Amino acid sequence: MADLDSAMMLKDLVGWNQTPDDLRRLIEYEPDGCFIAELDGVPVGTVSTTSYGTALAWIGMMLVHPDYRRRGIANSLMLRSLDYLRDRGVSCIKLDATPLGQPLYEQLGFQPEWTFQRWERSGERVASFEPAGQLSPDLIQMDRSAFGADRADWLARVASACRVFTAGSTFGMLRPGHFATYLGPVVSYQRNEVESLIVEMLETVDGRMLWDIPQSNGAAEEIAARLGFRPVRQLLRMWCGESCPAGRPEVQFALLDPATG
Repeated sequence: MADLDSAMMLKDLVGWNQTPDDLRRLIEYEPDGCFIAELDGVPVGTVSTTSYGTALAWIGMMLVHPDYRRRGIANSLMLRSLDYLRDRGVSCIKLDATPLGQPLYEQLGFQPEWTFQRWERSGERVASFEPAGQLSPDLIQMDRSAFGADRADWLARVASACRVFTAGSTFGMLRPGHFATYLGPVVSYQRNEVESLIVEMLETVDGRMLWDIPQSNGAAEEIAARLGFRPVRQLLRMWCGESCPAGRPEVQFALLDPATG
């Protein structure tokens, strides 16, 4: 955990929403797969990996200090994380790309899967709430079908820091963030359940919120617009490897986290 403060400093410089607990959870889950770059003793970049067995892994927290960009640091971090995951026998590697990072990922062999939009609800403060999250085996199975891979261990760790809501064959999670509460994941196999559950979730917190939605899920975007959210940025889900485990974005009404899928 010696590099946690450095990672937080870099994260704050670029204005990302992760908390110290979010970064600590990444490091504890995959301690050998999280890397920090230094130049003359100065922390200048980070990257994380999150493996879901050997079928799928995610690269996230890929950031470089603004004053040290265009020096090959991002490329070096990406190559280190790719080598680590391939040495572990991971057959598919995914990431969620910003427009700034997309050209580098294309050079490294990543190709587009689908786009998603970040939606935001404004607020003057960050909501405060006590986490009380737990996922049943049925919810874990629902997520596996929606996501396309088994991430039960990781999801249980994240849920322990969240509030979990359920209704029939729909579940959702709220997670504290540095400057905004994060809504997601939300998985639903019954569209008549999902809006009422999201309304229930929103009634428990106020303040600024973030919500990432696959652009192919028009129903989720319609709900977000009705509930006062607005789109603020677009990201691209990309993959490389032997095969691409297919998730079901049509039942993913909110994503878990661009850093981990």
